[in-house]
Order: sequence, then structure tokens, then C-alpha cells
Amino acid sequence: MLTRPLRPEGPGPGGPRGYHPWVSASPHPPHDDPAAGTRPPGPGLLPPGFADRRPFHRWVQVGLFVLVGINGLDGARVVLRGPGLGFGDQDYELLLLAVEACTIVVLALRPSWTWVPLAALLALLLPLENPGSYVVLVPLLLAFAAYAAALPGLGLALAAVLVWQVAWSAGFSAVGPRFLWSYVPLTLVLTLPGLVLRSLSAQRERDRAELAAAEESTGRALEQQRLELARELHDIIAHDLTVIAMQARSGAYAEDPAVMRETLGVVGDSSRAALRDLRRLLQVMRSGQDEGTAGEVEGAVAADPRSDLEDVAEALAEVGVPVRTRCEGPLARIPDSVRPTVRRVLREAATNVMKHAPGTTSCVLSVVVDGTDVHVEVGNTAGERTGPRFPASGFGLTGLRERVHLLGGRLSAGPTAEGWRVRASIPLTAAAV
Repeated sequence: MLTRPLRPEGPGPGGPRGYHPWVSASPHPPHDDPAAGTRPPGPGLLPPGFADRRPFHRWVQVGLFVLVGINGLDGARVVLRGPGLGFGDQDYELLLLAVEACTIVVLALRPSWTWVPLAALLALLLPLENPGSYVVLVPLLLAFAAYAAALPGLGLALAAVLVWQVAWSAGFSAVGPRFLWSYVPLTLVLTLPGLVLRSLSAQRERDRAELAAAEESTGRALEQQRLELARELHDIIAHDLTVIAMQARSGAYAEDPAVMRETLGVVGDSSRAALRDLRRLLQVMRSGQDEGTAGEVEGAVAADPRSDLEDVAEALAEVGVPVRTRCEGPLARIPDSVRPTVRRVLREAATNVMKHAPGTTSCVLSVVVDGTDVHVEVGNTAGERTGPRFPASGFGLTGLRERVHLLGGRLSAGPTAEGWRVRASIPLTAAAV
């Protein structure tokens, strides 16, 4: 029972120099992840998210609540027990304190709605000739809102303050409108620190999001590369190691020295073939291309489905499996990107027949091209098992499914009434998914 290693894989007909069937047919390189969406354009004047609401840090909220408590208690004490705030009767001053406290609480919890209590506070302050400390407090509240409130809410709050300043200066201020030119610019300047912090915070969030997306994309790329490496290693060495194991088993029972020498020769050829393929894979992994082994690849036979079918049939026949082949349709229409997968399906299915169905009575290999797809099928009967069992990992069929799926095809493998069948259908357009 003698088996030769199957023909080494090389570039397809008309394929580019350095083409290798173990390079993934994935339509997206690792750095161009389709799941990440379209990257927004480079940073402009305002970073994305600038207009959104930004919550205060919890310690800022605590500080605002402490301000409400201290200012409210002290103001109530002055109004109820002291001379008052100097704004009018007691009820009016208590109402001012209540609306002021409400404004600060809303600013701490819901900054985008600060304009509502702030407008009420300004309406209460409008008839006063001298608002006292509120002339400073109101712009400070606006400065906090400039950082945290959503832009529509901030715009309404700013508009309310500017309208109040104009109306108060023109109609109620003790000094008249002569200081209006300083009120408005000062208010606008006080909002600048909040806007700058808002911009920096939005940029930081954007950088964090981009970093997280990049890390996720890199993780997916590394996972994909790990899976591809596992699949390629299996594809490269599974057949050769199976041949070596079978020849070693048959050689143990051979008594003819010529047969033993020939068996050892096949073992040596399979070992060298596996080592050669591993060197090529390592070269591709190190340099991203196989220029160092280009001469070796140039001498390989071009990927041809008919030749691949004959090689697999001959390998099965040499281990005693009766084989029938079927090759129909315009095989020249099979794209270069599909041919290595056709070969992989034939090789993997033949390897499984050798490993798991050594007593099979027949095996059918077929490659058929119709109007839209190429169909590859390997079916065998279930014979009586002799000799030791080979372990079944399932990695080979898993890798085949991944390869076929990348080309937009489908693969089925499972038991039939006669035995086992592996069937793959791949579109001739090789539409990657």
C-alpha cells in the first residue's frame, strides 16, 4: 500500500507572481474593518459630540449642592431674623432664594433645562434697580451651563440672560444703559472657559471611542489571523501526516525489503513536502509575501482542477480505495481565486476517506461546472474498519466551511445511505462575504 504526496500547490493559471492559496480571500484587510463603519472626516472646528449634554463630575455636583445648602440657609436666616436682603418684602426675598436654589439644583442635575428656572429668576430680578450679587451669580451660572448643557438649552439660557441685561439696563437700572456695553461682553467672556472645557471633553471622548474601536478592530484582526493560521497549518500538514501514518502502519507489516524501502521513500517525500509547505507559510508570515521562495513557486504546477482530481484519485487508488471520477463543464471558467479552495476540498475529503474509511468499497470524486457555480463532491461508502483509528478533530471541515463561505459558497458534509459525502458549491463570480 503506497501513497505519494499530492501535488504541491502553486499559482493559478495567469495568476500573479507570488500568489499563494493560503492567503485569505477575505474582502477586507485587518485595518479596514467593515463593521467599524465609515470613519468620520478629520477633526474640524468643533469635535463630534460638542453639542451634546455633558454631565458634571460628581464632585462638581456635590459642590453645587453644598452651595445651595449654605446660601439658602444663610439667606433664609438673614431674611427671617435679620434686616433682609434689601430687595423688598420678606415673601419676595424668600421667593428669590427658592428660585435661585431651584436654578442651581437643575443646573447640577439637568443642565440642559437650566434656562427654565433661570428665566424665572431673571423675571423676578427685572424690576430691581440694583440686583446686588445676582449680577455676578447669573453669569457664573451661565458659565457652568456653557460646559454641561446641550447647545439648544445653552442658547436659550444665553438668550434669556442677554435679553434681561438689555431690558434691565434700559428700563430699571439705577445707572441706566451706560454700562450695558460692559455687561454683554463680560457675560460672553465668562462662557468661554466652559466652552473650551466642553470642546476638550468632547475631543477626549472622541479619542477614547476611536481608541476603543481600534483596539476592537485589532482584536478581531488578530482573532481572524489566528483562525487563518490554524486553518492553513491544518491544510498544509494534515494530508502529509496522514500519508506518513498510513505508510508507517503498512510498513510495519511488510516483509519484502523492496516494499519497505519504497514505503520509507514515500514517508520521506511526504515529510519533505510538509516541511517545504511550512517554510513557505513561515516566509509569508514573516514578510507578507513569498519573494524568498518565488523560484520554488514558479516551478510548481499551475492549479488545475482536472489535474487535482486525478492526483487525489491516484492517491486514493494507491491505498486500495476504488475510485470513480467525474469532471464536467467548462473548467477554464473557474476563477483563480476559487481553484485553491476546490483543491482544498478534494484534498481534505480524500484525507478523511484515508483516515476514517479505510475499508470503503468505492469513492466518487466529481468537479462539475454549470452556468453559475462549480460543484465539488466527494462521496464514499462505509466499509469495515481495520487497524487502529485515527483521531477526528473536525478542524478540517471547519476550515473548509470558512474557506467556502469567504467565497460566497456553501459546504455540506454528513452521512448518506451509503456512507459519507462532502459537497461544496462555489459561485464562479467568487463573491466574497
